[in-house]
Order: sequence, then structure tokens, then C-alpha cells
Amino acid sequence: MQASIYVADDEPALLNAIVKRLSKGQHKVRAFKSGDELLAAVEQDIPDLVLVDMKMPGKTGIETLAALRAKSRDVVVILLTAYGTVEEAVEAMKLGAYDFIIKTVDLQLVEPVVNRALEHALRRQVADVAKDKADH
Repeated sequence: MQASIYVADDEPALLNAIVKRLSKGQHKVRAFKSGDELLAAVEQDIPDLVLVDMKMPGKTGIETLAALRAKSRDVVVILLTAYGTVEEAVEAMKLGAYDFIIKTVDLQLVEPVVNRALEHALRRQVADVAKDKADH
């Protein structure tokens, strides 16, 4: 499955590494330096999956997640942080985040979560189509 993935992080080296890693999986990956840039892009096209850093200038990851939820309940969101707290993780999950990942230099740990999130998104899309057909 080729997915559309948006990644927002204010650390250029990490952002580039994540984009490079996920692009190898044949996904269409776009990079953004802030939550504001990502949200502007979402006005034009809603991706299948969003990875967003918790701590960025401008909108935080939580604020970006809340704004994404206002646009679409379907987009799957994974929050990334170097300084995660239990309170932040709970807040993220309450707002509908799929997962909350502590940033690591080992990007191999990010891929399995991304793959599970994309499978979740696909199952939800199939269920929505089946429900629409049943309603008609």
C-alpha cells in the first residue's frame, strides 16, 4: 500500500532521516518544519498518516493534533517526542492519537509503528466503505 505521509519536526536532521527512511517503503512522504506548515498543506490534501513532533515553535504537536481532528477524524496521527511525559501521552491519546513515540536515533523502531498505523487506517477505510454500501 502506497500511503501519503506527512512528517512535521523542527529538527532538520531528524526530519530528513525520517522522510528518507519512510520513502524507502514506497510511501509518498512530505516534510514540514512546523505544525503550521503541515496544517496549511492539509487544507489542500489530507494524508493517510501524520507524524508530528510534540515540541515545535508555533503550534505544538498537541495543538496540531487538535487542529487535524477538527479537519478529519480519519487521519491517523503519531506524536513524536524527545521529552515525553505520561500526562502528554494521555492527552494525546484522548485527542485521538494512534500512538506516542519517544524519539530515538534508531529509526528502525519507528517503521513498525508506522506500518501498524497504516494497516489501521486501511481497515478503517474498508469498514467505512462497507458501512456506506450497507446504508444504501
